[in-house]
Amino acid sequence: MRAISKRAALVALALSAVSLWATASQARIREGDPEYQDLQGLEQQFQVGPYAPPPGSARLTHPMDIPDIFGPGAVLTVGNVFMKCTNYGLDGNAFPNLSSDPSGQWPGASAVEYLSYIGLAVGAVNPFAQDPTAVRRVSYITEWRPPTLDPEDRMYKSYDGMVGGQRFVNDDGDVAKVAVTQPWINDAPLPGEALIDEDFLDGRDNDGDGLIDEDFGALGQEMWTCLMRDDTPQAINAAAAERHVPLGLECRKSDWAYSIPGYTDFNVINYDIYNVSGHILDSVYVGIRSDLDCGPIVTQGYWTDDFNLSQYPQGVFMIQTAATDLRLQPASDRAPIQGINPDSALCPRYKVSVSGWSTVDDNGDQGKTPGIGTVMLIDHTIDPTGMNGPSKVGLRAFRSFINGTPYQNGGNPTIDQQRYEFMTGFDPSTTTLDPALNHIDPTTGFINQPTGDNKGDYSDWASVGPWLLMPPGAHVSVTIAFGVSLGSFSVMQHYPQDYAAAVSFTAKDTAVMNPLPLMQKYPSLANAIAAQVAFQGAYEVRSTWPHLTDFYGRETPVIAPPGQLLSLGDCHDDGQRTVDDKHYTWFDFDCDYCTGAYSKAKGGLFHHTWLASSPPPSPNTNMSIKYNYAANPDRRFPPEGDRQITLAWDNLSETTPDPKSGQFDFRGYKIWKVSGWQRPVGSAGPGDNDWTLLATYTMFDAHDNNATRCPHDSAAAGVCDFDAQGDSLLYPLIYVPQTGQHIRLRLKRGDMWDAQSGLVLSADSTVHCTGYPSACDTVTGFALGQSTGSPIAHNVYPVGRYHVVDHEVKDGFIYFYAVSAFDSTGSGSQISELESRRSAVEAEGVTPQAAADTISNGAHVWVVPNPYRGNANINSRPSAWDLTPNATDPTGTHIDFFGLPRGAWRIKIFTVSGDLVQTLHWNDPINDSIRSPITVGTTTLPGYNTQEDTPNDGEARWNLISRNGQDVVSGIYLFTVDVNGSVKHRGKFVIIR
Repeated sequence: MRAISKRAALVALALSAVSLWATASQARIREGDPEYQDLQGLEQQFQVGPYAPPPGSARLTHPMDIPDIFGPGAVLTVGNVFMKCTNYGLDGNAFPNLSSDPSGQWPGASAVEYLSYIGLAVGAVNPFAQDPTAVRRVSYITEWRPPTLDPEDRMYKSYDGMVGGQRFVNDDGDVAKVAVTQPWINDAPLPGEALIDEDFLDGRDNDGDGLIDEDFGALGQEMWTCLMRDDTPQAINAAAAERHVPLGLECRKSDWAYSIPGYTDFNVINYDIYNVSGHILDSVYVGIRSDLDCGPIVTQGYWTDDFNLSQYPQGVFMIQTAATDLRLQPASDRAPIQGINPDSALCPRYKVSVSGWSTVDDNGDQGKTPGIGTVMLIDHTIDPTGMNGPSKVGLRAFRSFINGTPYQNGGNPTIDQQRYEFMTGFDPSTTTLDPALNHIDPTTGFINQPTGDNKGDYSDWASVGPWLLMPPGAHVSVTIAFGVSLGSFSVMQHYPQDYAAAVSFTAKDTAVMNPLPLMQKYPSLANAIAAQVAFQGAYEVRSTWPHLTDFYGRETPVIAPPGQLLSLGDCHDDGQRTVDDKHYTWFDFDCDYCTGAYSKAKGGLFHHTWLASSPPPSPNTNMSIKYNYAANPDRRFPPEGDRQITLAWDNLSETTPDPKSGQFDFRGYKIWKVSGWQRPVGSAGPGDNDWTLLATYTMFDAHDNNATRCPHDSAAAGVCDFDAQGDSLLYPLIYVPQTGQHIRLRLKRGDMWDAQSGLVLSADSTVHCTGYPSACDTVTGFALGQSTGSPIAHNVYPVGRYHVVDHEVKDGFIYFYAVSAFDSTGSGSQISELESRRSAVEAEGVTPQAAADTISNGAHVWVVPNPYRGNANINSRPSAWDLTPNATDPTGTHIDFFGLPRGAWRIKIFTVSGDLVQTLHWNDPINDSIRSPITVGTTTLPGYNTQEDTPNDGEARWNLISRNGQDVVSGIYLFTVDVNGSVKHRGKFVIIR
C-alpha cells in the first residue's frame, strides 16, 4: 500500500479488509502529486506500510518513535476538534493505513473527519546562492524534519499555567546580557532586562543557562510543541518530486486547544520561523497548504462530494470592548487627543478582521456530516511602516482547486518554482499582481474566488508576506486556526451575498459592521470571531513588563542599530523624533488608538493576548501511557486487577493557579467511565456520548459564594468543629433512602465527597509529596478571591494522591476512565464553573485480568470463549469483547487463557495435525502496536504492557494471528502450558469462522 494522506474506510472484519481500505484510500492523492511522492518517501525511509519488513523481522520503527507521525501520536483532545499534530511539517493523520489517530474529527472522537492535513511552506530568495536553481526555493511539508533523530526532538505536551510554562512570566529570573544588534527583532530585551518565555518547550537549553525548558509560554488547556528544520540530512535526502535545497530555517511549531465554552470548536497552530542560515534571506513568504475533507470514515470516498467555500467566513466587524479591558477609558481618565470626541470612551469598540476558507459536504451525508471545516488566518508578524513587511494582517495569495487540476489551470503547484510564483501573487513576466494567481481583492484584501461549480476533492493554497529582508537570527510568526462548526452547503454558499448586503446597509462605514446578525445565521463566522477575540485578549496593568508604550496609540517600539541615530515621525507627530541605540522610542504607525493602549492614570498598558479563564487541567492518572506500562519502576498503582480497576491520580488540578487570575480556584473532581466500546470505524477513542459519570467529588469547604464554610473565627455550633490541629470539620446531613433516616458525615478540610452517594474521597497519606524526604515541591498562587498580598503554596503529589476502585467490570474487557476537574470562577453573583474535558485514546484503555493461579501452578488453564464463534456481525459474537478491526489491530478480537501461574510460562498452540501455530510467553508485549518506548531521564524503557503485566496477572490473550502473520481458520486447536521447562497442562479449544 502506498503512502496516503487521506483517511479511509475499513469496511470488513478480517485482514482482507485492510487491503480494501488501502485501495479506497489511494484514489485520494494522485501518484503524480508531489505530496504523494513525499509521503511515499517517508514510508520507504522508515520501512513502514508497503516497505515494512516481513513478519518476524526486526522492525525499524515503532508507533510514536521519532518521527511522531506513525501510529498513535500527539492528538489535541481537550476541545471538540480532535486533531493530530506532528513534527513533519503538517497537522493531521497522513498515514491512516498505519495509524487510527483522528486527523481532524468533530465533535470529539466521532469518526467524522473534516481534515486531511494542513501543511507548512516557506519560500524565500537566497541572494548568496551560487546555483541559479537554488536562488528561489520553498521548504514544503515533509522537507521540514526534527532537527535530529535524538529522543529530545519529539512532541512535547503542556498547558497554560504549567510549572515553568506560565506565559508572560519570568519563571527563572533570567536577564538579558547582550545588546540588541538587529532592529528587525522588535521589542527585544535590553541588557539587564528580564528574559521572558525565552526557552521554547523542546527538550533543549535554548538560552544557554544550563537549564532545559525552565521558562516557556504555554497556551490553552492542551498544547503540543516541536522543533522542525529544513536543512537536516533527512530533509535534504527526502524523496520528492525534485531535489530539496534548504533555505536554512528553523520552525518552532505550537498547536493548542481550549476546553472552555465558546472556544472548543477551533484549534490554533502557530509557526515561529527563524533564519538560522547565517546570512540574509530576501522576500520571505509563508504558505499554508490545506486539504479539508468532510465525511464519516465508514463511507468510502467521502471526500469526493465536497464543495469549497472560498469566501466563507471573512469580513471586518466591530466588537464591543469588554468592561474589564483597560483600553476602554472614560474621558475623565485620558488626556485630550486631537480628533477624538472627549465625551466618548477612548476605545469603546475595536475592529476584528476575519480571513478564512472552508470546505463542506454537498448534502451532509444524511445528517452524518453536519459541520463545515474552516482554516482561519489569525495573525502574523507585521511592520506598521510597511517598509520591510506587511503593514497589516492579511492574505497575499489564495487558490482553491479540485485535486488533480494542473497548476496552469489554477491547480496545485508541483515544484518550487511554481510554489514561489504562486506565493508571491505576481506574474513573473510582468511583475504585477496576477488575479489568476492570487484571487485576492486588492481593495478589501479578501478572497474573491467563487465557490466551485462541481463537487469533488478540494484543496487550498494560501500565503502571507512578504518580509523583504530577514537577517540571521530574525524570525516571523504566523498563526492560523482550524475549526469546525455547524452548517450546510445550501445555506453557507450565500454568505458572500449576505455579507455584501449587510455592509451596504451600514452606509457610512462600509468596511465595518456589527457581526451579530450574521453570526446567528453562520456559525463558522461566530467561531472565527471567537478565535479572533480570544487572540485579541485584553489590555491590563503590568508594571514589571520591560517595555510599555508612553502615549496613546503608540504600538511600535523602535531602537536604532548600534552606533546610529534615526529620525522618525508617526501619524500624530508634528515633526521628527530622534531614536538612539540605547532605548526604545514608541510610534503610532498604524494610526489606531485601540493598539498601543495607554492610560493617563496607569501609563502604558500591557497587551495580554489569548487571555481566557480556564478550568484546572485534568490530573495525571495511572491510565496514562507514560505511567501504565509494565517496566515503569514508579508504577505503584497498576490499574488492572481481578474483576476490578484501580483509578489513581495526582493533585495537579489543585496546584495549578488559574492563568488569568493567578488564584487556586479548584473545586472538585468528576470520575468518568466508558464500557462496551467497540471501536467504531475511524474512532481513535471513546466519543463524547460514550462517557458515563460515576461520581462528583466536591471539596467540602468550597461554598457557592467562594467562601469557606467554617472560618476559624466563627464556627457554627452543631455544624462545624475543629480538631486538635485546627483543621475545620463538617458534618453534612445526608438522607439514606434505604433506612429512611438522615445521618451526618464527618469531613475534614481537604476531604471531598459525592453528595449523590455520600462517598468520601480522602488523600492517601501513604503517598509522599514529590521531593520527599527532602522539602516538598510546591506551587505558589493566590488564595481564592484574592489577587494581591502574600501568595500561598500548595504541595505537589504524584499519582496515587487519590484513588478509587471500580468493581463493576469484567475480566478481559476494555474500559476507559477519565478524571476531570472543575473550578469556581468569579465571585458573588458572577459565579461560573468551568470543567476540563474527559477524553481518552485507545492506548489508554485498561482491561481487568483474572488472578494468577497460586495453588496448582498452571495445571488448570482454560480458554475463553470456547468455542470462539467469529460471526461476521460483531454484535452477534459470543466474545463480546471484540472490537472493530483497524490499521494497528487487523482482527479486533482475541481469545484469552485463564488460570496461568505467577512467574515465567510459555503457551504453545498447535493444529490437530501437530503444526505449531503460535507461541505465547509471559513477557510478550500485548499493545506494542499502539505504545512507544518511554524515556525516563537518560533511560529508555519499553512502553508497552506484557502478558503478565503484574505478578498477580493470570490471564493472557491471543489475537488469532499465526506465527506467520496469517489469520487462523476454523478448526480444533491444541495447546500446552509450559512452566519452567515442564509441561503443566494440555488443553484444546475450537474456532468457528
